[in-house]
Amino acid sequence: MADIPALLTRIERKRLWAYFHKDWLLQIREVLRPQLPRELAIFVESEAVVIAPDSAGPTASLSPDVAIARPGHETFAARSAEQVSAMVLEVDEEIELYESYSLVIRRAPDNRVVAAAEILSPTNKGVFGTLDKEKYLRKREAYFDAGINLLEIDALLEGDRLLPPALGSLRSFDRTAWTVCHTAGRRHFRSWGWSAVEPLPRVEWEVEPGLSTVIDLALSCQRASEFNPWETLAE
Repeated sequence: MADIPALLTRIERKRLWAYFHKDWLLQIREVLRPQLPRELAIFVESEAVVIAPDSAGPTASLSPDVAIARPGHETFAARSAEQVSAMVLEVDEEIELYESYSLVIRRAPDNRVVAAAEILSPTNKGVFGTLDKEKYLRKREAYFDAGINLLEIDALLEGDRLLPPALGSLRSFDRTAWTVCHTAGRRHFRSWGWSAVEPLPRVEWEVEPGLSTVIDLALSCQRASEFNPWETLAE
């Protein structure tokens, strides 16, 4: 059996998290399915994310092929065609495209989202720049505004801590998980924090008022690590 805390660290260092976190979400879906009534459907949904650096790469400056100046005008007469022309810039920038995945629970028949689970990625946490972090925080705020019950798992050691203000005390832990449940105009948070070498906990997640589920993070992560040869991939 794999040492899951150590394996997660190696997967993160090898920059393989974008691939592993889908396998993990699919295993969490398997754990949840028997605990939910049939009118609740569970999907792992994706969106394309473009990673670009915050700063541009080398810039090539070009002047136009044709520049026009009014003859006989003192201001322009003293300038060269290149000086009176608009500047054109060409920039090469390295980008990376990958799929970001979320687990979403929808109620049939209206397909209404009632709960969502997010496993944070390095881009969510600002490792490669601030744009995707800001995008994720807006997405999380939209969950809050819509009254959607959320589970967020941060098993990464690198990057910014994206904890809500109410859970600021969790910042001292290497890895965290928390849930929020919306009832009667209030948000109820439940949270877990653990070190980089400790086993992952079991978390209780109330996906709807009165409907609680239990997710064994260690077990689901173990199954994900066995589905593909992650021990070998992360060597």
